[in-house]
Amino acid sequence: MGWEKHRLSKLTLKIGSGATPRGGRESYVNEGIALIRSMNVYDGKFIFKDLAYLTNVQAEKLNNVIVESDDVLLNITGASVSRCCIVPQIILPARVNQHVSIIRCKKHLLSPIFLNQLLITSEFKSLLQKIGESSGATRQAITKNQIEELTIPLPPLSLQNEFADFVAQVDKSQFACQMAIKLWRNSLKSSII
Repeated sequence: MGWEKHRLSKLTLKIGSGATPRGGRESYVNEGIALIRSMNVYDGKFIFKDLAYLTNVQAEKLNNVIVESDDVLLNITGASVSRCCIVPQIILPARVNQHVSIIRCKKHLLSPIFLNQLLITSEFKSLLQKIGESSGATRQAITKNQIEELTIPLPPLSLQNEFADFVAQVDKSQFACQMAIKLWRNSLKSSII
């Protein structure tokens, strides 16, 4: 489309990943500050199943990776490398562990919804997979520097926002269809019994 391309580092306020609290899984609590792990981040959607929680003391040690509204989350290690979604507002406050990177857009330049949708296109998925495998390690990994160096096309913000509105409408339509199917299945089950 002839849009200029820019390094992601120029379009973001923050790119960074977290850590796992000392004690790992055994140190998690039933409620508190959410700890987002790679198992929660899928392409275009956040999975709440197995969401971990930290105490305030544990969370304070991860204050450099506080998740904010509209942050784009990108899995950066292992088999789930390159999965990407936007953090749901409902789980805030939250932190991320070392397998998930926060990408915080400069919203006057880059729409988080546009960036998320861009990163989950087949072209970018393929690129991120190649980057993840290029380190020569036995485990796929994408570094902060590699994310910062990603070059992305940058349409005018008005077009990005128009696209974001379209994505929101599609998401609402998909949700409505899913609910209609669920109601239909429940009605069908009741009529059989």
